[in-house]
Amino acid sequence: MKYLVFNPTWTVPYSIASKEMLPAIQADPEYFQKRDFDVKDRSGEIIDPTTVDWSSVTRRNFGYTLVQRPGPANALGRVKFMFPNKHAVYLHDTPSKYLFEKAGRAFSHGCIRVEHPYEFAELLLGPDWDQDKIAATLDTRKITTVSLPKSLPVLLLYWTAVVNQDGKVFFYNDVYQRDQNISTALDEPFKIELPDS
Repeated sequence: MKYLVFNPTWTVPYSIASKEMLPAIQADPEYFQKRDFDVKDRSGEIIDPTTVDWSSVTRRNFGYTLVQRPGPANALGRVKFMFPNKHAVYLHDTPSKYLFEKAGRAFSHGCIRVEHPYEFAELLLGPDWDQDKIAATLDTRKITTVSLPKSLPVLLLYWTAVVNQDGKVFFYNDVYQRDQNISTALDEPFKIELPDS
């Protein structure tokens, strides 16, 4: 992990905007205003979304970029934790705190929600960033990027079976459907290729 962004924007991935959000946009003319979104055209210019005939927009001709402005309703919450990677995955806050009360938590499109983001930020940033400084930064509503004092490795592990410290086994749904591939590989004959001598 290299840096944090307080008061982040959220640039909606094309697949989410064109498949999931488009029907809601078409049903509600005030969709963008209610949710603090800017709409950009193909050239990257912010446009007035009321000038678009959304009823004629489809998944195939969706030529807009949707950017949610910083604020408490932002889908990423008030802070995101960045560890640059080819999958564009990161950790972030969420306005949907109630999701942490649920047993199953695979609600995201790949990123990872953090239950206590401000405490995590304080831990990562060190003594120069206490809760008061974090709160003051959030209050500005300005996008603020802060580098970590030292980059940290991030390991994301996917386990569908876990043994806790008491030796009890817990099984979880295979939401990414990877267990079958492992099972198939284990059923294959074991081969060792020795180098030619």
